[in-house]
Amino acid sequence: MQSQLKKENGTLFIAVSGRLDTVTSMELKKDLEAEGYENVDIDFDFTNVEYISSAGLRLVLALQKQAMETGNQLVIRNINKVVKEVFSVAGFSKMLNIV
Repeated sequence: MQSQLKKENGTLFIAVSGRLDTVTSMELKKDLEAEGYENVDIDFDFTNVEYISSAGLRLVLALQKQAMETGNQLVIRNINKVVKEVFSVAGFSKMLNIV
């Protein structure tokens, strides 16, 4: 997994590629903590995410919860069919803003 993070005008833009699994979710969380993800809108670009595990889903859900608690938004963009199906089966499609 590779990630690119950029904070701009109160939004943290995150572009992720590869697999978002147990190991890479922990790596991404460390990157997010270093960048500072509290009290900002979060804009995920999933264009190049090919797989997401339950650990990746937990991270996304934790970020959604954090955003809601601070009155911010989390958006997931450019999700492929396979990953979108995982979100749907897990029941996350109704909880997340997927565009």
